[in-house]
Amino acid sequence: MRNRRTLRAAVTSLVMAVVLTFGTGAAFASSFLSWEGPQNTGRAKEVHACGCHNIDDRFKAAYRFTYTGQTAAMYNARDCRGVVHYTFRGNAESKQPFGWKSIFFHC
Repeated sequence: MRNRRTLRAAVTSLVMAVVLTFGTGAAFASSFLSWEGPQNTGRAKEVHACGCHNIDDRFKAAYRFTYTGQTAAMYNARDCRGVVHYTFRGNAESKQPFGWKSIFFHC
């Protein structure tokens, strides 16, 4: 009986650790989808991981930001350097070209 309780407690602790780890840390960040063609046409690239990402120069004809709880800061310089030009705090979309060079997802 004692071994069963010990095993049950160990399994419960392991399950809780996995839930806490993957339930908070592995969630997808909000996403930024950019197109190579105007009016959301052509190929598209999406970034959604936490941290800084450079935006491919070929994919700046249009964008869609999908907010899932994480804000994102837009920079006019690569590698998220300089001052923040704009911060997404909700869903947004533009079918017009943009000049941002990098994005930082706050997670």
